[in-house]
Amino acid sequence: MRVVLFFIDGLGLAPAGDHNPLATTDTPALNSLLGGRDLTSEAAGFSGSSASLLALDATLGIPGCPQSATGQSTLFTGRNAAKVLGRHLNGFPNSKLRRLLAEEGLLGKIIGTGSTATFLNCYRPAFFAELERGKQRFSVTTMLNVYAGLPFRTFRDMLRGEAVCSDITNQWMRRLGYDVPLLTPEQAGKRLAGVAGQYDFLLFEHFLTDYVGHKRCPKIAAELTGILDRFIGSALEGLDLSDTLFILTSDHGNFEDLQTAGHTQNPVPLLLAGTRPREFLAPVDLTGVSQLVLQALNEGTFKFGRDQH
Repeated sequence: MRVVLFFIDGLGLAPAGDHNPLATTDTPALNSLLGGRDLTSEAAGFSGSSASLLALDATLGIPGCPQSATGQSTLFTGRNAAKVLGRHLNGFPNSKLRRLLAEEGLLGKIIGTGSTATFLNCYRPAFFAELERGKQRFSVTTMLNVYAGLPFRTFRDMLRGEAVCSDITNQWMRRLGYDVPLLTPEQAGKRLAGVAGQYDFLLFEHFLTDYVGHKRCPKIAAELTGILDRFIGSALEGLDLSDTLFILTSDHGNFEDLQTAGHTQNPVPLLLAGTRPREFLAPVDLTGVSQLVLQALNEGTFKFGRDQH
């Protein structure tokens, strides 16, 4: 079984309401997966013929609002990084978290089993100069790829249709001054599906949800929600869901509640899409996601549902 993991930074599950763009914006692809429901807390626990939605605890037993460095390190190692540090850590991983990623990072574990893996995100030219100089102050996913020894995708890969920028459509890259072509969300989704067919595991990260959540602009949040839904719908159309598990998850809440400019303590979604597998032990917090991926790759035997133990 192949696995595609779409990691969306800062996307929690909150009740439907005027301040939740996931409830106020049309999302036909997500609604189709969730039996007509929106991606809100009311849909948590849904299990249908082709998808299941669980709510994962992102607080990890540590007081305060969850943050990116510890949340993502937890997601991609299976270790409770907030407990390792004794606190939530925002931004980039510190030296202790980098050691954890080097020793227990998901991409490295996948490669170690003999499976193939790739990081779909396209990186700007300046990044490669910083990497060459030995800089290590990068995001969790970037360090994850470094420690796994996997290549990073470039603008050249993107122009060949073999990479997707984190903003999906290249609008962000163009605003930064890069002369790159605009993509529709559908074109980007097809690219993801095409590359995914060449690997056992594919990771793609989107971070604008966290950025837009901090800005609290309903119009921009609605536009971004529409882009995400169109991208997801196109990706799922192109994937062979009889042999692929599509996972959508996050590290902490933010985007789902525009009443606050900060992170939330809301649970985050674990949306699973694909043909219903046979056996499945569902995680209840961020620590279970990497094990779920490894189980899918190595056994391919799940059923949608929540762990009752």
